[in-house]
Amino acid sequence: MQADQVLIDERRGRLIASRMNLRYTGILGILVEAKSKDLIPEVKPLLNALIDVAGFWVAESLRNSVLELVNEIDAS
Repeated sequence: MQADQVLIDERRGRLIASRMNLRYTGILGILVEAKSKDLIPEVKPLLNALIDVAGFWVAESLRNSVLELVNEIDAS
């Protein structure tokens, strides 16, 4: 496989990817990048759906950091 980057969210997988010198990102990084490229209008509704509907676990501090990064900390 000749991937430029791998998509992975699990801690163990990230550790292994790092040991193999692979660039990686998770779903939150994809959402941030998608907004920065104007592919999506907002991150917050998608992040909320991941948490509330899909059962995706995100630490509150990380959630707030991501929303602050995309200037949505006070957005609904």
